[in-house]
Amino acid sequence: MSLSKLKLDPSLNGDIISNMPPNIMETILSRLPIKEAVRTCILSKKWRYNWITLPELIFDFTLRKAMINRNDDNVEKFIDDVLSLHRGPICKFELSGNLCIQNTGYIDKWILCLSRNDIQEFILCLQPLLRDYELPSCLYSCELVTHLHLSYCTLKRPPLFSSFNFLKSLLLYKVEFVGFTYENLVSRCPVLERLKIEGLASYTDFIIYAPKLKSLVVNGFFEVTQNICLKNTPLLECVSLNLHCCGLNSKRLNRREGENSLLIKVFGCLDGVEKLSVRGNFLKLFVVDFVPTKLPNTYYRMKSLELQICFNDVLMVSMALCLIRSAPNLEELKIDAIIHTRIQPQFPEIGDGPEFSLNQLRNVKINSFGGWRRQLEFVEFLLSITPVLEKMSIYGHKDPTIAEGYDPMHGAMMLEVLMRFPRVSPEAKIEYFEAGKLVEFGK
Repeated sequence: MSLSKLKLDPSLNGDIISNMPPNIMETILSRLPIKEAVRTCILSKKWRYNWITLPELIFDFTLRKAMINRNDDNVEKFIDDVLSLHRGPICKFELSGNLCIQNTGYIDKWILCLSRNDIQEFILCLQPLLRDYELPSCLYSCELVTHLHLSYCTLKRPPLFSSFNFLKSLLLYKVEFVGFTYENLVSRCPVLERLKIEGLASYTDFIIYAPKLKSLVVNGFFEVTQNICLKNTPLLECVSLNLHCCGLNSKRLNRREGENSLLIKVFGCLDGVEKLSVRGNFLKLFVVDFVPTKLPNTYYRMKSLELQICFNDVLMVSMALCLIRSAPNLEELKIDAIIHTRIQPQFPEIGDGPEFSLNQLRNVKINSFGGWRRQLEFVEFLLSITPVLEKMSIYGHKDPTIAEGYDPMHGAMMLEVLMRFPRVSPEAKIEYFEAGKLVEFGK
């Protein structure tokens, strides 16, 4: 269109920025970093107060970078001003990105403000220096919150009768508890569906009672003197437990008479689980006097299983086999094979017969494969019980700490050994990798 026509057409005259449709303005503001969104107030009179109704306020690393570029380090004041001028509901509030908040009194004030503005998604990722910061009790007044993410802070006992009646997703990263436990918190979240705990290092019991829970992820350290139990979790579909347990020997020596089996406490309510991952030395926690051939409950719905196994530890291998036997409809199996010494214990009895067949298993992946005899026996065992196996991918790992002459075979020699194992599946394909590259004969 020519400039002369633009001048003659009155419908095309005026301030294009000011005359934007409201939905376009909202879209633009929602895509801008918070600092830039606030600065749109200088564009025109119609833009002056548009930002104050933003439903999502995200203060992350982009804010810190913008403040540094403008030689302004008063992050607390900027956030405080934004909240004081804001009007309307705040659906999402995020504070993350190492903003170097010094005065925690501001955080208390902001949480109080959010509790009065129908907050639904609250993300508070503080820096490690504030890990002793105690969240104010007004946090429990955020009655409509559906997603809560907290890190490097301390939760104290909530007021009586307070609860998160709409909370569906809870993520805790290195959060400490004062005066109450995980059980107390989760019991106040009646519709909780996703629970993720990173950096678990608490000395309190870990008991989860959550009838609506569908996904559970726990990473960290665990004292065997603590009680661990999953109760009334019939909807659990995905479970990941990456825990390093301390004091396992003393636990076996001090087992209390009549106590319920740890196997039942942890795995008894997982009948509906579809994906299970167990890492660390957590498997050894269940080995007290003996390892059963299979669990009392069968995981008919389990399709994917991931295990970290130390092949030096016959008890851990036995427990892994127990879990594998208990999932007859398994379709995908992933093993992280770890071995710490050259001592090769006797491989546990694995039995034979149709009851040990995995008739649905199609894909197997084994990482950190060192080629030790017990690992090879494990591979041979899997190949003998998987009639529909399509592919087994093995990723070799050479331990640089092992002296020359003591390490097992590698390269084409290892591939040759693997290819010699009999397979009950006519379609089974074995792939062997070293240093991320596929090993082939003659190459």
